[in-house]
Amino acid sequence: MNPAPSSLSADEALLLDLEAQRCDAMQRADFARLREILHPGLTHVHAKGQTDDYESYFRSGGTHVTYQQIERPDLKVRLLGTSALMTGRQLLVAVRKDGSGTVRIDSRVMQVWTHDEGRWRQLAFQTTPLEMSIT
Repeated sequence: MNPAPSSLSADEALLLDLEAQRCDAMQRADFARLREILHPGLTHVHAKGQTDDYESYFRSGGTHVTYQQIERPDLKVRLLGTSALMTGRQLLVAVRKDGSGTVRIDSRVMQVWTHDEGRWRQLAFQTTPLEMSIT
């Protein structure tokens, strides 16, 4: 469960909102919004260990699946100056666009956000599967 809104700082609440926006943009395939949320210096480590930078993420990330469900329970945010560490669980369900199956990944996720040029953006993402099924 996320902390009660009244116990959050303004930046913590903003970061949780930005994460909700990131998940929503993934489900809607809103790559323009994702480009605004993700930092150009992005390092994104996927569940199977492959790594993308900002440009390769948009060449491959999310373009081969349709996200049906993304849940982010138990998110915690720790502010560290102009950086923030976000941790929590992620349940992701996606259907391959080529019709070859469904992917379900229940994982722990660690994200690094940075306050750069007057706004928060996600700089790093690392997911570690607790359970993964591909059908």
